[in-house]
Amino acid sequence: MAESRKVLVAFDPDKPKKSSSDFLVPVCSESGEVEFLGTRSKKIIPYGMLVLTSRNITENDLFAKLVDTGRQVASVDETLALLTNFVEAMKTVKIGNVVVAELNEGTMTLTVLSKSPSGFRK
Repeated sequence: MAESRKVLVAFDPDKPKKSSSDFLVPVCSESGEVEFLGTRSKKIIPYGMLVLTSRNITENDLFAKLVDTGRQVASVDETLALLTNFVEAMKTVKIGNVVVAELNEGTMTLTVLSKSPSGFRK
């Protein structure tokens, strides 16, 4: 079971200093792209910022948050595999980095757009 104390929160490039508590989980769009879904806002969010939490988060925790949003889960096994990959990908990114999700050969990666929120440029 993959676990991490890092999680993604929504990042608004128009208000980079604004803090967010809208945790993000990756979901597959109808076109096959990976997108971030805000667990509070239930909206698709283009950018995420990595933050540190006080407890370990597993793919099962993220799956529970995803189910709580009311979004349909087509395949539980595929979704859990995506979330496991997501947790492992978060371990490779530093706290405070602004990222987007990309799908490369069936594996989700987090691409760093900026090393800090204040350094982000659209």
